[in-house]
Amino acid sequence: MTPRCNPFAALLALPAFSVAAMELPEIVVTATRTPLSVSEIPAASAVLTREDIERLQIKHLPEALKTLNGVDLTESGGPGKSTGVFLRGTESDHVLVLVNGIRIGSASAGLTSFELLPMEQIERIEVIRGPRASQWGSEAIGGVIQIFTRRGSTGSRAYAGAGGGTFETYSVGGGTGGVAHRTDYHLDASYFTTAGFDARQPVAGPFGVDQPDDDGYKNASVHARIGHRLATGVAADAFLWRASGTTEFDGNFQDETDFTQQVVGAAIGFTLTPAWKLHLRAGESRDESENFAPNGTLASRFDTKRQELTTQNDLKVGRNGLFTLGADFRDEQVTSDAVFAETSRENLGMFAQYLSALGAHRVLASIRYDDNQTFASETTGGLGWSFQGMSGIRFYASYGTAFKAPSFNELYFPDFGNPRLDPETSESYEIGMEGVQKWGEWGAHIYHTNIDDLIATVFDPDSGSFFPDNVERARVKGLEFELSTEIVGWQLAAAASFLDPENRLTGKRLRRRVEKSLNIEGYRDIGRWTVGGRLLAQGDRYEDAENSIRLAGYGIFDLTAEYSLGRRLSIRARLGNLFDKQYQTADTFNSADRNLFVTVQYRKGG
Repeated sequence: MTPRCNPFAALLALPAFSVAAMELPEIVVTATRTPLSVSEIPAASAVLTREDIERLQIKHLPEALKTLNGVDLTESGGPGKSTGVFLRGTESDHVLVLVNGIRIGSASAGLTSFELLPMEQIERIEVIRGPRASQWGSEAIGGVIQIFTRRGSTGSRAYAGAGGGTFETYSVGGGTGGVAHRTDYHLDASYFTTAGFDARQPVAGPFGVDQPDDDGYKNASVHARIGHRLATGVAADAFLWRASGTTEFDGNFQDETDFTQQVVGAAIGFTLTPAWKLHLRAGESRDESENFAPNGTLASRFDTKRQELTTQNDLKVGRNGLFTLGADFRDEQVTSDAVFAETSRENLGMFAQYLSALGAHRVLASIRYDDNQTFASETTGGLGWSFQGMSGIRFYASYGTAFKAPSFNELYFPDFGNPRLDPETSESYEIGMEGVQKWGEWGAHIYHTNIDDLIATVFDPDSGSFFPDNVERARVKGLEFELSTEIVGWQLAAAASFLDPENRLTGKRLRRRVEKSLNIEGYRDIGRWTVGGRLLAQGDRYEDAENSIRLAGYGIFDLTAEYSLGRRLSIRARLGNLFDKQYQTADTFNSADRNLFVTVQYRKGG
């Protein structure tokens, strides 16, 4: 049975932004902005560790997200191609993405380019499902995905790997890290390249596309992180993560993008008294792209920058209470060859949260006020309760509101944007049960989300043009089930999701959403071998809002194997889409055929 963790003792014992909170699977920081046991948050969560990433031999972030319950993806071709992430059936821009506490993503498009973030430098991924706007602000309607990059741990460690496979795909990478006195560090670099496959089928019509060529992708990335702790109770941390490269795709007006994804941040924490911790964090994220026409000329350029500063106070109240009070300031800027009516905006958010432990009961209450240059203000709140029973079964219930601010494209894009847009807003309810038994672990979650003022593109007959407006409403109901156990040496895990995503105005299913999804994974250690497999099965989806273009459901099966050549050296192989299933998650966009990738890996230390 997983050991219980007192959240208040954990918070007061750990330095600010401590790596210990990232290495223990039962502890998450994303749900409440403080280290907290998974068994004590009134929400459904998932954690993907570095060990999981290596066992599954995941090379791309979208592949990692596919393994998590409640997360669905649409992919417009192979690696490096545009990827939409739907968390609990909400829109692809209704998920907040953080890297080490710093918000990332394009301010112009309002989306995060998951497909361009390399896996080699990622230590851990936390996913909290359900609204978290009262902690983090805009975008956290469906939930929050937080990525933690590698960090040095006790004892030196190093890794290096090189591999190759189908579609002329090659990768190489390595890194080193450790702890010297009170300073921890980690340095990493990686390179990935693939010739790819034809991203899109021919499309007829006046806006048709017919480019029967392979669409490649290249990504070079570097990462550095350093932390230092003083005996006086002060802890500091700083990092840099940068990826740049080129991705090709099929399009009449643009078919290649040179990109840069970069995030930098620094944090410092002070233990002012045994009951008071002060945290300060500053960071900047950049999403930059130059897009080229088929003839090689520059077609467009979009560079966005988000800068933020956060202060957070965590105060122990009595024996079993924790009060969090803070504020964050964010400045977003857009630089482009397109002439936006406005190119910057500021947001000031103030948040408060109270967490109380009353015997086997936990109560979490939170509220946040956001003052934005664009839409004046928005107030969100949340209330959650959980109860840990004697039999290892936990019950929880929660309620929360959330919002998503309009993007710069929706507000100000030339000849399209609508500066009168309001934020999209939501209201969510959830109940759940989870259990830890001798034979394994299980969970069941039921949720209901209403979303109002959804932004959709409408046609104005007077002007003969299209523009975005707050005209849509949606309702999403869902069930989630999870189970893990061990049978004759096999570690097995299964997750199922049942979704009812409806446009409340038309009664139609929301576009590109699946109603049923099943994920089964198993692996076993056999001497020097570790073998495993994974099945992903999903139902059909509709490409359009009218539900007239149906994409069939599918099932794909992947196999993995690793053979240890010694204490530090191993060879790994992953056979993806074993049965060569032809399927699409976005209309006319191809998915990978059967594919093989083999890696030689060196690893020293943890």
